[in-house]
Amino acid sequence: MTMESILYPKKIALGAGIVGGIAGGAVMYGIMSMVMTQIGMVANCFAIIMGLITGQSYENALGPGITAHFLTSVAIGVAFGAVITTKKLQIRGFGKGIGLGVATGVIAYVVIFLPIAMTALPPHMMDIMKMMPMGNMEGNMQSNSMNEQSQMQGNSMSHGQMSNNSEMNQQGTMAGNTIQGKGTMDKKMKMEQMDKMITEQTQKLFPMILAGSLVSHIAFGAVLGTAVTPIVKRAAQRSGR
Repeated sequence: MTMESILYPKKIALGAGIVGGIAGGAVMYGIMSMVMTQIGMVANCFAIIMGLITGQSYENALGPGITAHFLTSVAIGVAFGAVITTKKLQIRGFGKGIGLGVATGVIAYVVIFLPIAMTALPPHMMDIMKMMPMGNMEGNMQSNSMNEQSQMQGNSMSHGQMSNNSEMNQQGTMAGNTIQGKGTMDKKMKMEQMDKMITEQTQKLFPMILAGSLVSHIAFGAVLGTAVTPIVKRAAQRSGR
């Protein structure tokens, strides 16, 4: 009884996994950028969220987010390269290579992406949406409220200056305080309404992001397997196996 030998060296398989991980990561990034654009967010939103998860500020999140994405892709590729050096999972053709790659992408989606999506993704999405056009609406509403409040307070002050009667001055002061309190309440209500709108919008977009991420992970796995297969097959041919 003879033992089946591995067709290619482990070093070759790991190197192929790195190449496949980078290629798959690039395709996955492109798909996620299209998904984000389709749901009305910026194309780089996926990378920005990754950067925010690593603890970066919004302004500095893009670069670290892209780095984190590709480092994760390479790590998955290396794991894939290690797995295909086992006798039962060694790759002989594109069918098995792509199949194992897709399986790897789905496993990564379940083990890596879903836990992050269920915990860290929603609050960071809300933070980003507040900085986008919807968030600018909040700023405009706050600005208009403050301008209205300032104008009304100015009118109240002018009225008080025109009157020499102390009783009228007291009434003007009371009216100004009432207007200021009402303006503060209106501002708070508008902020609460805007937060509610953003929360509802995030809840609507979340299933689309999950679906798009699943597609991107499957595509990642397919590209991973497609890139790795010819490299390990060539190594097997060179070794005469």
